[in-house]
Amino acid sequence: MTFWTPSRIESDAGTYSTYLDALIEHSPIAIIVLDAQHRFEMCNPAFEELFQYGRENLIVANVDELIAAPACLKDPRSLTRRVLQGHKVHAITRRRRKDGEIIDVELYGVPLIVNGTLRGVYGLYQNITARNRAESAVRQLSSRLMHLQEEERRRISRDLHDTTSQELAVLNMNLQRLEGMLGENDSRLRPLLSETLQLATECSQKIRTASYLLHPPLLQEAGLRPAVLWMVNGFAERSGIRVSVSIAPDLGRLCKEVELALFRVIQESLANVLRHSESTVAEVDIRDTGRAVKVTIADHGRGLRGGLEKNESGVAGVGIAGMRERLEQLGGSLHVRSDGHGTTVYATFSRKHCKPRRICQSCV
Repeated sequence: MTFWTPSRIESDAGTYSTYLDALIEHSPIAIIVLDAQHRFEMCNPAFEELFQYGRENLIVANVDELIAAPACLKDPRSLTRRVLQGHKVHAITRRRRKDGEIIDVELYGVPLIVNGTLRGVYGLYQNITARNRAESAVRQLSSRLMHLQEEERRRISRDLHDTTSQELAVLNMNLQRLEGMLGENDSRLRPLLSETLQLATECSQKIRTASYLLHPPLLQEAGLRPAVLWMVNGFAERSGIRVSVSIAPDLGRLCKEVELALFRVIQESLANVLRHSESTVAEVDIRDTGRAVKVTIADHGRGLRGGLEKNESGVAGVGIAGMRERLEQLGGSLHVRSDGHGTTVYATFSRKHCKPRRICQSCV
C-alpha cells in the first residue's frame, strides 16, 4: 500500500510540472499559452519558428491581430470567443507569418479550466500547407485522369459507332443479299445463313448499346432524365433485374460534368447490384430540392461482403472510391450504407457548385 504524504504530493506535482514544461518546450507542434483575458503567457520554440515572432513581440500585441491577415480577422476572433467561453475548438484555417506569407494551419484551442474557473487557453498550431498542396496536386491529377478516361470512352464510342457498327451493317446487308440469292436446292445452307444473320444482328445491337453506354449521346442532348431512363431500361432488359425509377418531373439541366458524374454513379451502382448483390429488384430515385439534386440507388440483396470498409479496397470498393472521388471533385458527396438486407448509395450535389454556362441556365 502506498501512503501519499504532503511532501510526496508536492514532489509529484513538481515532477508533473517539469514533464509538462519539457513537453511544451520540445513539442514539434507550435504551442502558445494565454491567460483568461487572452493575454500572452508563454510559447514554445516551434511557435516562434512557425510564425517568426519572438516572445517580446507576443507580449505587447494581440495574438489574433498579429497572426491573422486583416481580411481574415473575423475567423480568429470567433474561435477565440468560443474558447474563452469554455469550448474546445478544432479548425482548418489560414494564418499569417511575420514575413507576410499566408499558411494553412490545423488549429486546436483548448480551455484550461480548474475547479470550474477558466485559468487560461492553450493554442496548438500545425503547419499543413505542404500537405494541402500535395492533396491538391493529387486531386488535380485524379481529375485529369478522370477527364482522360472520359475522353478515351468517347473515342472508343466514336470508333465503335463510326467503324465497327458500319462494318456490321454492311455484313448484315451482304448476308441478306446472300440469303436472297439462295436457290431451292440450297436448303441446307438457308438455316445456317439465317443463324449467321441473326448473330450479326445481335452483335450490331450489342455494339450500339456499348457505344451509347461509353458515351451516352442522350445525356448531352436531352439531359439526365431521358439518359437515365434509357440506361435503366436497357439494364433491366439485359440483366433481368426489375428496376423502379422515380425522377423529379421538374428536374432541370445541370452542368454537363455533373450530369455525367451522376449518370456514372447510377451506372456503376446498378453494375454493382448485378455483380455483387444477388438482388432481383433495385430502385433509382432522383430528387430535386431546388438547392440540391439527390440520387439514391438501392437494392435488397446480401450487401457488401465483409462490410463497406473491406470492400472499399476490393473489387466493389474501386467503384465506390471512384464514384466518391468523381463527386467530390465537383463539390458533391457520396455515402454508402450496406448491411445484410441490401446496399443503398446516396449521392448529393448542390446546385450552387454548378459552373455558369449555357447548358446550365437553371443552376445559375
